[in-house]
Amino acid sequence: MKLIEQGLRLGCGALAALAGIALLLMMVQTVLDVVMRNFFGGPIEGNLEIMSIYHMVALVFLPLGFVEMRHEHISVELVVRLFPSWLRRATEVLAYLVAAVFFALLTRQTWLDAVKAFEIGEILMTSMLIIVWPAKFSLPLGFGSVTLACLLHAWKAGTDPDFDPTPTSPDASPDPS
Repeated sequence: MKLIEQGLRLGCGALAALAGIALLLMMVQTVLDVVMRNFFGGPIEGNLEIMSIYHMVALVFLPLGFVEMRHEHISVELVVRLFPSWLRRATEVLAYLVAAVFFALLTRQTWLDAVKAFEIGEILMTSMLIIVWPAKFSLPLGFGSVTLACLLHAWKAGTDPDFDPTPTSPDASPDPS
């Protein structure tokens, strides 16, 4: 199980790194657009469309699994904290399984949509033609990674009595698990 968890951490980290690259490219493209507009008389053609179709989509969806692996998604535990430990663990398992089913459905549907977009060669016609289909694969990658992370956390919550879904403080050392 440890090997599966390490592989999932590596994969989620790689997707988060790709999201970081998308952020870097978005910043560079924005700066270039400003320079082009102010010094060369015109902006980069299709700049807004390219950033919103490629960079922003990758930035939002690719790191979903990474965030889940670090237990940093938003959660509210006001009532659950009052439960006895066995009921708290059962609630966590159920919550992770429900989330995994939800994300698995999103993974499936966005995969089908991405494949269809690929098959038809989906493009966006603005002032220029922008190929859209490659960006659509960011969604099933992100949803798939968060699905696997939720399944791993459901397993750990059900089998490890020391499992703690509380995110670590930014000041604390990295969580080895």
